[in-house]
Amino acid sequence: MRKSGLILAATVLAFATAANAAMRPTPEYLKKAVVYQVVLRNFTRDGNFRAATEMLDHVRSVGVDVVYVAPFVEMDCDMDRSGWSARQIKSGYGSPKNSYRISNYDKIDPEYGKDEDFKAFNDKAHALGMKVFMDLVYLHCGPNNVLKDLFPDAFQKNADGSVRMTYWHFPFVNFESKGVRKYLIDSMLHWMRLGCDGFRCDVGDQVPIDFWTEAVSACQKVNPELVMINEGTKPEWLEKAFDACYAWPWSFTIRGLLVPEAPAFDHVKGKTIPEKMSAVRAYEAKVPKDALMFAFLDNHDTAADDWEKRFDRVLPVEAGNAAFVLTFLRRGLPLVFNGNEIADNALNSFFGPVEHPARAAKTVDWARALQPAGQRRLELIRKLSRMRHEDPIWSEGTMEWVTDGEANGIVAF
Repeated sequence: MRKSGLILAATVLAFATAANAAMRPTPEYLKKAVVYQVVLRNFTRDGNFRAATEMLDHVRSVGVDVVYVAPFVEMDCDMDRSGWSARQIKSGYGSPKNSYRISNYDKIDPEYGKDEDFKAFNDKAHALGMKVFMDLVYLHCGPNNVLKDLFPDAFQKNADGSVRMTYWHFPFVNFESKGVRKYLIDSMLHWMRLGCDGFRCDVGDQVPIDFWTEAVSACQKVNPELVMINEGTKPEWLEKAFDACYAWPWSFTIRGLLVPEAPAFDHVKGKTIPEKMSAVRAYEAKVPKDALMFAFLDNHDTAADDWEKRFDRVLPVEAGNAAFVLTFLRRGLPLVFNGNEIADNALNSFFGPVEHPARAAKTVDWARALQPAGQRRLELIRKLSRMRHEDPIWSEGTMEWVTDGEANGIVAF
C-alpha cells in the first residue's frame, strides 16, 4: 500500500439550465441516475443470472438506478487462436469464450442461464425501481456467428475477398447488408421484449450513424424512453441517436492521478495535470451541452488491464473515495463497477469461463463489505447517490472548472 499525494476536490459554483437542447430528448430519470456495471462471471461465485438476481437488493440499496450488464449472449467456441484477442490469450484461461466475440446475438450463453432467467432478473430490478441496460456488441462478432449462415454478405471483405478483421482479430459486421441490419435491430427488439430498457453500445463510433438512427427509430416505437450509451466520442452520434458518450479524457485523467503507472490512453500519457485537464475541457466543449458524459474509475476493461495495480489494491480507500466524489458530483452519468461500492480489490478478468477452476478466485470479494475500508466506501457511495437524487444542482447545474490549483495536483470544479 502507498499513500497518494494527490488532492482531489469538487465544488459546484453555479446553477443554471443548459442552453442547448438535444435533438433526442434524454429521459428525465437518466439525468440523476447512478449506473452499476455487472459482469456476471465476476459478480458472484456462481457467475449466472440467478445468482446475480439475488444480489439486486444490495445493488438497489447502494442508490443505483440502472444495472448495466456486460455481454451475456452466446460466445464463439472456435479454438483457432489466430481469431482470439491478445488480452484473451494473455489471460491464461485458454478458453475461446470471449463475451465480446459473439456467435448468436439472440441466445443467452448457457453458462449464464436462459431467457427466463434474464427476464426474472429484469422483473426483480424493475420491481426494485431500477432499469436494466445490456451491452450491445455490433461492430464485430465471432467467426462462426449465425449471421454468416443467414446472409452471404454478413462480414466485411478485403479487396482479395478475405474477411476483414478488427484490431481484436474478430470479423467486422457488414452494415451495408440490409438483411444484417434488420436482423440486428430485431435482436434489440427481442431483448426489449424481455425487459431490457437500454443499450450500452460497444465501440459505437465505428458503427455507421445511419444504422443507429434506424435502430433507435424502431426501438423507440416499443419504448419511447429507450436509452442509448455510446462507447465513443463523436458529437454527431449524440445529436442523432445517443443519450450519453464516454468521458474518456476525464476518466483516464482521474485514473492516472490515482495510479500513474496504470494503463492509460495515449492522450494522457506523459502529460502534466494542467495539460491533461486542458484536453478534458477541449473535448467536453465539443459535446452537446445536454448530453451526458459517462464517467468511470473502473470497468471490465480497466479492472482486467490494471490487474495488480487496481487502485483499491495499491491505495488507501480514501484515495478512491476522493475520486468517487469527483466522479459522482461532476455533471454526467457515474458508473460503479462490480464491487467498487465495497472497495473490492480482487484480481479481475472477464475472460474466465464459469466452469474454469481458477475463475472463482477472481470474483468480487464480498467479505470486503464487512471490513472497515469497504464499509467506509459503501457509506460514501450511498451518500453521493442520495445527493444526486435529492438536489437538482448536480444534474441541472452549470459546471465550471477551477484551474488555479492544477499545477499543484488539485483537480476541482
